Amino acid sequence: MSVGAAAVWRLGAVEARRLVCHPVYPVAMLYIAAYVAGAIRSGETGPAANGAYVVVMLSLLLVYAPATVVAGNRVAAATFRSRVHEPLDGTPVGVRQHTAAAIIGVLRGPALVSLAATGLLQVIGEFTTAHPERPIDVVHHRAALEYLQIPAVVLGAGLLGVAVARWLPRPGALPLTVLLVWISTVPLYQPSTTGTPYDRTWFALWPVWLSTDAGLLPRQPLDQEMWHLAYLLGLGVLAAIAALLRTAGPRRALCAAAVVAAVATAAADAVT
Repeated sequence: MSVGAAAVWRLGAVEARRLVCHPVYPVAMLYIAAYVAGAIRSGETGPAANGAYVVVMLSLLLVYAPATVVAGNRVAAATFRSRVHEPLDGTPVGVRQHTAAAIIGVLRGPALVSLAATGLLQVIGEFTTAHPERPIDVVHHRAALEYLQIPAVVLGAGLLGVAVARWLPRPGALPLTVLLVWISTVPLYQPSTTGTPYDRTWFALWPVWLSTDAGLLPRQPLDQEMWHLAYLLGLGVLAAIAALLRTAGPRRALCAAAVVAAVATAAADAVT
């Protein structure tokens, strides 16, 4: 590994720690704490394993992933602070290297944390039941490969934050971008009453499992789930490339990678 690559990798470790320790996470988790407290107070709880499963899943998809957009954006926008340079031991690192380090930080930080939490979800799922008394408590346990969509969502969220920090370094740009993404994708997530998601739901930016009026959808064909995983990963790769394209340096390889990623992402979603 070259000196420059080693410096970027080391800086990526620093960025990963900054991301994981960002204060937005405990603040965001207050939402889940309030949700759990309200459910317990009202007595609207089903089987314990099903409840724990839903709490962990909602924490990852509806809290941790959105918070990672903010954390990724703020960390990427602040990579030139003096304390960030300390681990580099005087090795010169440019804007592209800083951006690459932020991308590595998202991968080694929040994405890795979400992968570990997904493992916990896999364990809890072994104790859930698909036939509780109330339909809203229905949980359908899934295979390990299907659960990889969760860290893919978190990874893509963090990379989106990095890309916005590079392209739109203006106050208010991040919430506006998130709002536009939300408005454009939420209509795709139409609840299904048949146990099978609508075709357009596969274009959404998160797993289709929640696209139902009560509980979770049954397991879908594994090949569709895997193509959706490829779609989510492809979007994350495109966000990372977009962030790097905003920096000075050779662009031919990045443009070629962007074309390949775009074609692969479109093909993956077309298959689903």
